[in-house]
Amino acid sequence: MSAIAAIAVKELRLLWRDKQALALLFLMPAFFILVMSFALEGVFEAGTRSHPLEILVVNQDSGDAALRTIEQARSLEGITLIEAGPRGPWTRDDAEAAIRRGSYHFALVFGPRYSERIEGLAPAASDSPVDTAPATGRQPAPPTDAVETLALVIDPAINRQLQTMVGGTLTGVVERIRLSTQLPLRLEETFGASDDDLPPPTVGDPAAAPPDPADALGDLLSDEAQRIAPEFVPPRGYSLARRPTATEQNVPAYAIFGVFFIVLTIAKSFLRERLEGTFVRLLTAPIPKSLLIIGKLMPYLLVNLLQIALMFAIGVAVFGMRLGNIPAFALLSFGTAAAANGLGLLVAALGRSEAQVDTLAVLLAITLAALGGIMVPTFVMPGSLQLLARFTPHAWALSGYQDVIVRGLSIMDILPETAILLGFACGFWLIGSWRLRLG
Repeated sequence: MSAIAAIAVKELRLLWRDKQALALLFLMPAFFILVMSFALEGVFEAGTRSHPLEILVVNQDSGDAALRTIEQARSLEGITLIEAGPRGPWTRDDAEAAIRRGSYHFALVFGPRYSERIEGLAPAASDSPVDTAPATGRQPAPPTDAVETLALVIDPAINRQLQTMVGGTLTGVVERIRLSTQLPLRLEETFGASDDDLPPPTVGDPAAAPPDPADALGDLLSDEAQRIAPEFVPPRGYSLARRPTATEQNVPAYAIFGVFFIVLTIAKSFLRERLEGTFVRLLTAPIPKSLLIIGKLMPYLLVNLLQIALMFAIGVAVFGMRLGNIPAFALLSFGTAAAANGLGLLVAALGRSEAQVDTLAVLLAITLAALGGIMVPTFVMPGSLQLLARFTPHAWALSGYQDVIVRGLSIMDILPETAILLGFACGFWLIGSWRLRLG
């Protein structure tokens, strides 16, 4: 027992010497619990009173039916209608621009003929408006009926179940307005004739029985051609009119997650060469510190790019995933890999022991992934976490991949995300190279 006690005391002393690593062992799970609990709160509360979904409202209606619909929709739990923006009432162009920026994800557009459709005066659409977008292909022009009647502009990267929930909820409100408007007209058509105009009843003739109001209501409810539901359309300029698949959501997310685990490998490699004195020997040659760091990081950048190629190749080969614009995809992948390498250098500069490097690298890899929308979509997070997500490279990388793969955008459209990723890479590299001790 004395031998066991002596060994245990020795290990405790070793642990106590590296107080930073010991603290991280306790802080990492606590911090991760806090981040994931706050982030996942939105998953279960999205669309509830405490976490309502924000929907922009564009009213082009020439009548008053849209105003009555908006008034009823305001009372819905879990939905907040936003009728005005910074420049006054929303126009369709402004609403779609806000969706492209990621500020909002839904816009309800009441077309000029919405009131006519509600009153049954305009012809109904020939096709069912909801969920008829093709699985693949380029975006067709929005149907005329959707433009003139009712459209729900949706960011295509939004979860399909959430899209369906919002569309179904709004359809219920619109149908209540339509029934309350058209039922009195149907009843007036049925009972509006005066007694003098009616033919004398014939005894025993079933056709002579007075009309039943329930028949008018039944006819109105069963008239599928007159039903009004919002047409699901992406913002104009998005080339894909289809919903994202699980593969298109998961492959980019977990590819980014895997790429940033290079941080641990880079940091441990720098630590090992510093402890072994390799850097001291290299610095005896006329090589600037910056060139030494660049040469050290180049292989890891190549490994990251091969990681991305392999993971997305699996998505293409096994699940038939489309990559979209290849030059845009390649540029974004380079920016993502560069940010991961820069973060690895930063961790190498901050970690003083293997335990510190291990804990700090894992803490950053998991926490940044949670905050950046890899594990939980950012749009269901509380507002404070959505703001924090914008300070993570993960969120910008995921947004860029969704732009290319799901939204079908080109290389010019993903330049902002790529520039921010390269900005992260440069910031990490400058701080890391400044703090890094090679000897």
